[in-house]
Amino acid sequence: MGPSAQELLVVRKRILGVLLRDAREVAGLSTADCAQLVGVSEDEYRQYEAGEHSPTLPRLELLAYAFNVPIKHFWGAETLGAVRRERSLLERAPELIMLREKVIGVRLRQAREKLGLTQADVGDKSGLSAGQIEVVERGMLSLPITALERVARAVQLSLDDLVDDHGTVGNWLQAQSQFEAFSTLPPELRAFIVQPINRSYLELAVRLSNMDVNQLRTIAESILEITF
Repeated sequence: MGPSAQELLVVRKRILGVLLRDAREVAGLSTADCAQLVGVSEDEYRQYEAGEHSPTLPRLELLAYAFNVPIKHFWGAETLGAVRRERSLLERAPELIMLREKVIGVRLRQAREKLGLTQADVGDKSGLSAGQIEVVERGMLSLPITALERVARAVQLSLDDLVDDHGTVGNWLQAQSQFEAFSTLPPELRAFIVQPINRSYLELAVRLSNMDVNQLRTIAESILEITF
């Protein structure tokens, strides 16, 4: 018999805790720094690193930004080796967290309504009450990321669908993701992209990618007429 869902959850929390501690130490931050950044007590933050509790997604996003690691780093199990210390976010952190909770709530509600599910349906699938789902959708309840993942799955979303993609933190997270994707390209393609002389070809490719099928067909027919 394989491990139970509860056992897997315990393991996942512990792995996340190890990744958080590793990233924090590499970044040269203290547990007090991180607790202040995400608006929790130092004891509560230490519980994150001990694997006893897990942070909410907006808080994890801020930590990823402060540690200079891609948010997807925390989906895995490998520790890292990069250094960064970012303090300029401290003043705006409470506002950003509050805004992100509301955005996450809206996305969850839209996904639920698209599937024709009730809040009670989502609660049954995620192990929460209908009342909890309601306040989550209103952005008034911060869920630990492990609980948020269950709610997201209940409405056929992933954590990636809920990650911030706008603003200071979101733009940084997106840039990290894009860099990861770029690094997986073949060497010759990466070399072509970074050459300034090839920018016009890349801009043309972007314009072509935004055209519909009929527009592309017209261009193809025009090229054939010129060729023949």
